[in-house]
Amino acid sequence: MTSQNNNINSPSTSLSGLEGRDCVPFFKSDKSQIVFEFWYLVALFVLACTTLILLQLFSDCLGLRHSDKLVLFAALGGFLGGWVYDAKWFYRVTARGKNNQYDFPWQPHKFYWRILTPFLSGIVALATFLLGTTDFLPIAIKNKESARAAFAICFLLGYFSDLVLSRLAAWAEKIIPKTKNDNKD
Repeated sequence: MTSQNNNINSPSTSLSGLEGRDCVPFFKSDKSQIVFEFWYLVALFVLACTTLILLQLFSDCLGLRHSDKLVLFAALGGFLGGWVYDAKWFYRVTARGKNNQYDFPWQPHKFYWRILTPFLSGIVALATFLLGTTDFLPIAIKNKESARAAFAICFLLGYFSDLVLSRLAAWAEKIIPKTKNDNKD
């Protein structure tokens, strides 16, 4: 790490924002951050899978209506889709087929992106699914009342949430009328 990254008050750091360890100061090293993120992903996976199993087995005991179970399965599907995307990228940047996975430049500043990805993907997937099942979006969803279908569709929507957001933005630009102020850009 250069002295520039260690000094928050240096001119180039203040112009470009916080970078590296300055951005994520609560880890002493890249290795400790990698280990934390690994166990964070494991814990999220176990928690999500346990929740799915408990919902499937005990939804009647919990007094959940089918519509509530459908929404929960959709949200968990999107969450796990985002989790898989996140885990895939974690693997790509750490493993790289090397004997020493810590012998490469880790990008600690992407910590917040990696931590929030499953949650953001879950929200995007659920919102898109709800818009699709209410026929607000121009997409056809078969088996709208199936919790399995909700999970599967939202898993894909969560995995591809970046693409979903870009497509939703393009669709919204077509249907939302432009105002006079929009042309001043």
